Amino acid sequence: MQALVGSRLPKFTKAESKMLKGSIDFLGANYYTSNYEANAPPSNTSSLFSDARANITTEKNGVPIGTPVISKLSLFTDVSWLFVYSKGLRDLMLHMKKKHHNPPIYITENG
Repeated sequence: MQALVGSRLPKFTKAESKMLKGSIDFLGANYYTSNYEANAPPSNTSSLFSDARANITTEKNGVPIGTPVISKLSLFTDVSWLFVYSKGLRDLMLHMKKKHHNPPIYITENG
C-alpha cells in the first residue's frame, strides 16, 4: 500500500499507533450498491481509482448485478451507477462481522 499510495497515507507516531491498536468501539458502513471487480494492470498514474488496481463494472456477461435505480429525482444527480442488490449488503455485514470479530455495526448510509 505504501508503494502505491505513498505520501497520501496518514502518518502516525509510534505512540499514536500503540494507542489506536485494538481501540475499535464499532464499525460504520456506507453501502449503496455492489459491483463486479477484476484485476487491472498497474497504472502509470496514482489516484483513488487506480490504486485499487481493479476494473469495476455493474454487469457480468451482459447481466446487471441487480435492479437499476430509476429515480424521478435524478434531474440533477446521476444515479446510473446504483443497482439494488440487497445480498451485497448482507455479504458486507457478514464479512465485517467475521473479519473484525463481531463488533457492533451501524449502517450509517445506504442506497
